[in-house]
Amino acid sequence: MEFGSDFVYVYEEPEFEYISEDEYDVGMNLSDSDEDDVPAVSNPAFSSSSSSSAPPPSPYLTFLPPSPRLEERRVDYDSFETVPQAPMGRPPPPLLKVSKPAKTKKHHWRHLSDSGDQQQKHHRSEELQQKLKKFRKADTNIVSLKLNQLVAPGNMHAGDPTYCTSCGAIMSSISKLKKDIEEKVWTCEFCNAKNVVDVEDEEVPTSEDLTYMLEPALSTTVSGPSGTDQSLVLFCVDISGSMCVTTEVPGNLKLRGAESLHRAQLLNRERGDQYLPKQRRNVTYISRLQSVQAAVDHQLEQMCKDHPHRRVALVTFNNEVEIIGDGKTPLVSIVGDKLKDSEQLKSSCADITLTGAIKNNRKSLGEKLFDLEEGGGTALGPALLVSVTIASKHPGSKVILCTDGLANVGLGKLEDYNRNDEEAEQAARFYEDIGKMAVEKGVSVSVITIKGTDCKLVELGKLADTTGGQVNIVDPMKLTQEFSTILANQVIATNVVATFILHKQLFFHNEETVESKIIKNIGNVTQDTEITFEYGMKIGAEKKEDTSTSDGTAKSEDTGEKAASSSAGEGSKITVGEKPEVKSEEGQSKDQTKEGGQPEEFPFQIQIAYTDTEGAKALRVLTKTKPTTRDRKIAERNMNLDVLGAHTAQLTSNLAIEGRYTLARSKALINQRAAWRNVHDAESKEAERTSNRVKYKKFFGRIRTVDEHLKTAQNEERKTHGSTHSDEEDDMYDMAVQDMYEVLPTTARGSKSSTLSSEKRAVKKKMRSRETEDKTAALVYKAKKSSRYLNESDSD
Repeated sequence: MEFGSDFVYVYEEPEFEYISEDEYDVGMNLSDSDEDDVPAVSNPAFSSSSSSSAPPPSPYLTFLPPSPRLEERRVDYDSFETVPQAPMGRPPPPLLKVSKPAKTKKHHWRHLSDSGDQQQKHHRSEELQQKLKKFRKADTNIVSLKLNQLVAPGNMHAGDPTYCTSCGAIMSSISKLKKDIEEKVWTCEFCNAKNVVDVEDEEVPTSEDLTYMLEPALSTTVSGPSGTDQSLVLFCVDISGSMCVTTEVPGNLKLRGAESLHRAQLLNRERGDQYLPKQRRNVTYISRLQSVQAAVDHQLEQMCKDHPHRRVALVTFNNEVEIIGDGKTPLVSIVGDKLKDSEQLKSSCADITLTGAIKNNRKSLGEKLFDLEEGGGTALGPALLVSVTIASKHPGSKVILCTDGLANVGLGKLEDYNRNDEEAEQAARFYEDIGKMAVEKGVSVSVITIKGTDCKLVELGKLADTTGGQVNIVDPMKLTQEFSTILANQVIATNVVATFILHKQLFFHNEETVESKIIKNIGNVTQDTEITFEYGMKIGAEKKEDTSTSDGTAKSEDTGEKAASSSAGEGSKITVGEKPEVKSEEGQSKDQTKEGGQPEEFPFQIQIAYTDTEGAKALRVLTKTKPTTRDRKIAERNMNLDVLGAHTAQLTSNLAIEGRYTLARSKALINQRAAWRNVHDAESKEAERTSNRVKYKKFFGRIRTVDEHLKTAQNEERKTHGSTHSDEEDDMYDMAVQDMYEVLPTTARGSKSSTLSSEKRAVKKKMRSRETEDKTAALVYKAKKSSRYLNESDSD
């Protein structure tokens, strides 16, 4: 668990910033220059776009030939005065003042004073001149959790976890027990509720990282008795007619699987020249299918060496779906009306068992792989359902879909996605159901499409994103590298559910709740899985409403019962006593507080319930505390740019997937400002500034790529519709709601107008799903990988 700063930034009232239309239209700018003055009139004479290597223009401009009606003048553009030319026999012309081109001062956040009062005064006058968008000022109150730590469990704790009856927090190393007559009382650090607990002294946690074993593995699943990798990798390969499209590769290459070309050459009995005039002869044309065959065959060879016990299967699709299996199982063909019935598709592969290891099936599977030929349509949906059904028998398995076209046969057709609302909704539900089944069974699905094709990745990508897979558009010649990347990123845990708990004075931003606790169903986890969240201070009515009563007990018994039942529903045992009746303030939480009743530090807890690769169910609990500060500069000076960058990438991507482009881009710009303030803090150490400046350029350079794609998409909307889908009133209402989550109490949320806004957002999301290009969708899904995306090179 990592934090956005070494300090929790505490504030009494939220702060806001403004983004002008000019800044928004330009987008993210990583330049260190503060210059915003630009000429109001475009004039080549004042343009700075000319090459620096060209000689400087003459400061004099002579109008030739001379005319008796025009006095000859030369203009010095440096001093903006005319310098008289003195031709022979003629007196010099009078000086002529040339006015300097008018400059406009664009609104820019770097010009603003740090004083909030001056900011507000500035903006009140500025708003009269131009339209500004108002947003909450970004801060460092962010938490990041990288789930690669689930590979190895933390300190195994004997006994069962002890839950708070009010908020569901688990007793940890920061908990304090007090003996009250014959009972032990734990006052929860998160909600101040008092819990009578029955624990021995040796059962009190002593580490901030604990693992509880909830249910041991009854039988091995992904790994065998000796710890060998017996997971399943299933390649789902498109062999439709479009897979015959070729790519030119230098050199005369002899390819395995080119029998169809050889048969065609046999028809040329006279051995005549088959080349066109001026056609290059020292090249080889490789089809998309041949590229896939070569890439899959390479992975079979590698797995045979590195993971000989791993199971590998193959499913292909065109007008029909063929289950080739591991190369030794009987071939199963699914055709006709079965492709339109999900139950028949599932039953068609119900009896298929894959027990053979790749070391035993390498040769037979390779032969069947190279027997494939292109032709027909694209039954992608049925093939994907069959593949996930087969893989679901082996939790921790991977399905790798490789295609180059839109699904147009059977279930999940996307061919008429942009024209038929009903078909689009049916397709979306179909792939959503597959995703849910894959998550439930611990199967990850990765989607690879061929560069230059349209496959509606905006829908297929959701499936990969839901199941912990990857999404990418690749050059056919780079498929081998892409397959290797996917296979190297193994599933390390399944059925992962994360519960985040904050102090009662804090709440979560960007979530559909104002409570201090959220539960996220993550599903499958790989070593690259990372989740981030942002929190804020409850203020005003919310803070008062959430305060415990004077005797230190929770607000109501119902709250405790609800929390207990909720925790029980998560599959964790609850071992807590009944909440005692407290008659006085004696024994209340003794957390040291600063002036104003604010704690000197805040606790944070993450509970991760998961199933490991052996099939065992466990609960990982991480608890930490962080000191507080009311000084924004101190919090930002101690910023962790890795956390801020990862959160910005994930938040921007999530909002973009929801179709909220304006909010996505604006949040990225606001967070960039916080990072900029950190790298330009004169009071921080030079070494830290230098290191953070490198990260700032790299991280937000990658985020800027997403911003540019979203900006391009909005510009295309303007060309097509005359305005963007975000120009409607509901998008401005979205921003108002975003601000409302900062300042209004719980009772002010969830109103009818909010429901109406959600409906409008759904329409906007549907419109943008139809128009989103594959390259934009792929980029957004990749950016959701946060740290992995930020640390990739631009060529990846």
